[in-house]
Amino acid sequence: MVERVHGGVDPTELQRLGLNAESVLDLSVNVNPLGPHPAVVEAVQRAARSALADYPDRLATTARQALARALDCEPERIALGHGSVELLWALVSGLRREQRPLLIAGPTFGEPEAAARAHDVPCVQLNASDPHFTPDAARLAAAIGAHAPCAVYLCQPNNPTGRALGSSELQALIESHPRVAFILDQAFLSLSSEHAQLGLRLDRKPNVVLVRSLTKDHALAGLRVGYALASPEWIERIEAQRPPWSVSSLAQAAVIAAAQHPEHVAQAREFLLDARQQLTAALAQHGFAALPSTTHFFLLRVADADALRERMLVRQRVLLRSCRSFGLPQHVRIAAGDESARARLLQALLEEGA
Repeated sequence: MVERVHGGVDPTELQRLGLNAESVLDLSVNVNPLGPHPAVVEAVQRAARSALADYPDRLATTARQALARALDCEPERIALGHGSVELLWALVSGLRREQRPLLIAGPTFGEPEAAARAHDVPCVQLNASDPHFTPDAARLAAAIGAHAPCAVYLCQPNNPTGRALGSSELQALIESHPRVAFILDQAFLSLSSEHAQLGLRLDRKPNVVLVRSLTKDHALAGLRVGYALASPEWIERIEAQRPPWSVSSLAQAAVIAAAQHPEHVAQAREFLLDARQQLTAALAQHGFAALPSTTHFFLLRVADADALRERMLVRQRVLLRSCRSFGLPQHVRIAAGDESARARLLQALLEEGA
């Protein structure tokens, strides 16, 4: 049974603990801390005033065209979804008639495995084995040879570890296995030091599907919107697994506006990577060893992740992500924040111990 636990403030938990959401510093999620661009907020507000009574465009035509212009590709190569998770579920559900398994590179985001279990898709997990969870292309290739999967799910950079395969290793792995589909979850790629991989155009390879999250890039968690980038044939397969009207009119309006402001993501990336570097350096000065990461979140090894999470929330009003549900009961995931958030976290960790 897959444990479906995610980051973010849980109103039910806060109510049980008698806590106010406004008092909690949430470092358990990895969304652009700059918030949505003002143009995106304005576009959503306009849509709310004019479009609530009408069905959204079932094919999200204008939104896909706006994204296509931003990505320099054809709209037929894009599927918009109610968050990247919906697209991952659609991709996995489309594998249910395959006799070969889904290979999952772990420890990683649990929803692909949850989707596989729900749709009776056999799956095999290959976990990174070294202390820093470094992805290993050779081990992945060996696992592909041993299990003959129909598809590989690879989170790039990985959640929760923040590690990623290098460009040359990734391309070589894909090209060496043309009969295996590669589902590359790039939800955090644009906010990582590996962001240049966005220009690799891996979606032009017939065995690759890229899944990305505007929720993360543009702070649209409340709207839920992501997209898949792949061949038209793969896009048709995804659409065949989904109900109509998955993406609301408000979300489509947000996509159109967000596509015109890539600088907003670049600004957030620069801020976040600098914040992570400053935070991990400060932690190191006090004896806390953060694991290496290519993006703005990282793992911290602790004695008991669940216990530390609870103490930090109840006594310090700081929310961390316990990684027990990833199979890592001695690690918490921390998202870097601004200077005040970093100071508050450090003080809380010093008081609570790890």
